[in-house]
Amino acid sequence: MTPVKPTMKTTAQDPATAFVEALAAEPRPKAVAAYDGAGQLLLRADAPDGFGSLVPTLVGYRRGPAGTWAADWSVTEAGETITVPGGFLYVRQRAVTFRSSHDGTERVLQHVGGEVATLAPRPAAATTVACVIRTAGPLGAHPEGLLQGSDAVWSAGADASLAAVRRPEGAWQILLLPIDEDATGRDLAVTVPDGASLTGEAAWSGPDTLLLGLAHHRPDGTRRFGLLAVRAEDGTTERSLLFDGIDLCYPVADPDGSGQVAYLGTSVPTNDAPPVQSACLVRPGSLELTVLAAPAGTWQRPVGWDGPGRLLCTAEDGPQRRLYAYEVARGSWREVPLSASVESVQVRGGRAAVLVSALDTPPAVDVVPLSGDGPAERVEASERPPLPGTLSYHRQAVPGATGALASWLCRPAGGPARGLVVFFHGGPFKSWTEWSWRWNPWPFVASGYAVALIEPPMSLGYASAVPGGWANWRSGIAAVAVRQVQQLRAETGLAELPLALMGGSFGGYLSLSTAAALEPRLIASHAAPLDLVQVAESSDVGWQWLREYGDPGTAEQVRYRDNSLPMRPVPEGTRVLLSHGMHDGLVPPTETLRVHRQLSRQGVRSEVAFFRSEAHPLSRPRNIRAWYRWVLTACASTLAGEAAADPADELTGELAARFAELAMGGLDDAA
Repeated sequence: MTPVKPTMKTTAQDPATAFVEALAAEPRPKAVAAYDGAGQLLLRADAPDGFGSLVPTLVGYRRGPAGTWAADWSVTEAGETITVPGGFLYVRQRAVTFRSSHDGTERVLQHVGGEVATLAPRPAAATTVACVIRTAGPLGAHPEGLLQGSDAVWSAGADASLAAVRRPEGAWQILLLPIDEDATGRDLAVTVPDGASLTGEAAWSGPDTLLLGLAHHRPDGTRRFGLLAVRAEDGTTERSLLFDGIDLCYPVADPDGSGQVAYLGTSVPTNDAPPVQSACLVRPGSLELTVLAAPAGTWQRPVGWDGPGRLLCTAEDGPQRRLYAYEVARGSWREVPLSASVESVQVRGGRAAVLVSALDTPPAVDVVPLSGDGPAERVEASERPPLPGTLSYHRQAVPGATGALASWLCRPAGGPARGLVVFFHGGPFKSWTEWSWRWNPWPFVASGYAVALIEPPMSLGYASAVPGGWANWRSGIAAVAVRQVQQLRAETGLAELPLALMGGSFGGYLSLSTAAALEPRLIASHAAPLDLVQVAESSDVGWQWLREYGDPGTAEQVRYRDNSLPMRPVPEGTRVLLSHGMHDGLVPPTETLRVHRQLSRQGVRSEVAFFRSEAHPLSRPRNIRAWYRWVLTACASTLAGEAAADPADELTGELAARFAELAMGGLDDAA
């Protein structure tokens, strides 16, 4: 890949350290940003800068003879990017820039006064792009000037958030920008209904109607998501659309001018029924909504169009996120074969440029013919050291639990495991289908541990098990996850190994909530929601909690309490490593501080690390290195007791010493 990897200090490394270093040093492909269907595509990646941080980078690839691809340019800190006739548009330093696909020349179309949230090319002629721009709001916006001169950010209503305080939001700007001439863009004066706000999403339903994403803020703090249809001529409102029982987001417009726009539709939970996600079509003219029945109960998400008659969608199906083609006229689906789980797709000219990966395969970009004729062309692939073990997928039927479930198991090569490390994924609507740059099992496998990755109820790809976990985290998810771990240990001969439980966010909740039943020696929990009332009331996405559990200030509070972490969650003798990012807006960092203090008072050996530069996930390479160093060293010392006969125990002191040497040797100097 074009971004240059930083030069690291060389030293003798144990396999786990080598794997962590490889993760930290490798550029991380994030998405296929644009694809012209002919011979050029743009890949978005995060490239390590050698100082412990990641630099967002846009890398351009060009197709050569015989289907070979090579990177030929790159630019850092690029934002929104799309394909347009004759080239590409991308945003950098608040400048909308056109890059010719013919000769690579660039020209700035216009500088903008805020962050571009969406670039939406007008269909058919495609000589105009709608730019939806998020502008910054004044710190002192408040009624009657009462807070004049202060740095207060004032708001009213139940959906006030700290995110709006950190980053005050001004009025949205809709700019219609011509791309084929030297002319400035035209502002589209849009009137937003009272009690609603724009989301930043936009798509064209034909050349004359622009569909803007609209969030409706309800007095109780919940939200509904619909559309605002405006005329491209003058911005006047044609219709404000809020569909009965379903929210719309993530629009994908047909670029060939049919006026069809596909959306991800999410049903609004009612009467304790969990949400269901479906691909939806908004028809041109009538703007009527059609929900597309999905094959085999999968949750389909639109990602692109191959002409007006074929919609491409992704859907998780057990161990893989698959790509499906929907024939609009026939109402039929077929799967597009891929080598691994799809992470990102751009479709053009009968081909799809797809970013794929798997638990044991780091990301790669392939160009795939949608007809099925001809081989896939490999554009780029991430590097990694050889895997230190094997991976297997285990379907599970748990007595008393509804629906299909599964877990993954990684075993070390060349000998028995020293212990078992259990990973619980975040979410809860997530899964283990793809390569992870953060919760990666292979450094633990390289240290000699088996790693189980659990997919409990509400994991994506297991739709039949979702109802059992909705608003029922303790008895519906955590209790089932306990039985999944027990079953997997018994069936694979790992029941007697010392145990560690780990996870981030919802996974951190599960690692602590299952501890009393599983009796681990070690727990590592990052950014976990634990007192659900406190999280719901303080989170910047509190409206999502209200959807699942109701109003925490009413009789529904008992549901929050019943599903929160119990007062004494951890058995005596368990060591606990807690961590949190100080800029987390989803789960307040005080959650981790509170539980650390509680555990310490109860005599539990609890340690806590707050990362001052991180938000909800850990993302910076220097912090990820440090986290692995901390947790792997804890595994080596805490899980060693029952594996004394294993020669791998000799790594305990050696591992800690080498990690310390690396820390002092400059790998984290920039921290």
